[in-house]
Amino acid sequence: MTTNLDKVSCIILAGGEGKRVDGADKGLVLYKYIPLIEHVLSSIKPQVDEIVISANRNIDIYKEYGYKVIVDTAEDYKGPLAGIAAALPYCTYDRVLIVPCDMPYLSDNIVEKLSGKADKDISIVESDNKMQLVFLMHKKLLTSIQQSLESEQLRLMQWVKSHQPAVIKFPDDSAFKNFNKRDDIDK
Repeated sequence: MTTNLDKVSCIILAGGEGKRVDGADKGLVLYKYIPLIEHVLSSIKPQVDEIVISANRNIDIYKEYGYKVIVDTAEDYKGPLAGIAAALPYCTYDRVLIVPCDMPYLSDNIVEKLSGKADKDISIVESDNKMQLVFLMHKKLLTSIQQSLESEQLRLMQWVKSHQPAVIKFPDDSAFKNFNKRDDIDK
């Protein structure tokens, strides 16, 4: 029997401006004829108990996937930290997996591996010798995120590092390939 302590919410970050993909909504950009977010959903759904999508446009399209869709509360674009801050209150469980909408090959054991460091408030994936935008965090860090946003400290990785995360190495670099530019997607 699982308890609430075992359960995990997930926030999929799909609220970017899409500057490197000609302004397109990256979660809805097709890769192999399927929107990128659908690739992420199929990888993540079996690993978590709840999914929340953080998006700032095409809200009705994202709602068609059947999950909560939360819009940033900030009036101007403040990046992924703002998306996390807006979505965290809508997460039911204390442990929250954060993933971007543009990693179509996510590993099928992310939550399992990141859960191994229960003594840390954040466990983050390291792949290709760098930390990836894939991490498991405790919901109680919302106040810290809000403080960072209020002081205009908007860099997500800077915020993550300030919490001395457990860094969990994943050997399969391709699982965390980030589709940042149109060239990445068109290949």
